[in-house]
Amino acid sequence: MMYLNVIQKLLKSPMAIFVYGILSKWYLLISVASIVVVFWVFKGLSDAGVLKKAETTVFDALNETKSVARYCVPKIMNFSSFWDCLQNPPRYPDDDGMGVEQLQKQSPTIDPDIYSSRNPYDYDNENSRR
Repeated sequence: MMYLNVIQKLLKSPMAIFVYGILSKWYLLISVASIVVVFWVFKGLSDAGVLKKAETTVFDALNETKSVARYCVPKIMNFSSFWDCLQNPPRYPDDDGMGVEQLQKQSPTIDPDIYSSRNPYDYDNENSRR
């Protein structure tokens, strides 16, 4: 509330309104100009093909990382084969063909007796469990 009184007193002064107007217009001019410049820079990079090249590079690096994670990490106990795998990682398949339906077919059925959804703290002793 104290700040509200100070602001009200400042806005009564014509000089404060003038300074506030200049600062707000300056802020709008700078922010709009910045947005326009950033748009045209990215438009130019897109037209030159730089963004597409960067996207391809990042995508290839991600695929190589996934390949290392899938094929090289299991070889970590044997240093020479692990190092060979890191130097020449196998190609990561672009599409495994693993849709949701195939993943559901591969998942084993869950036995409700083994994986019970009951809270173990609901029981008083071990013998009262299933």
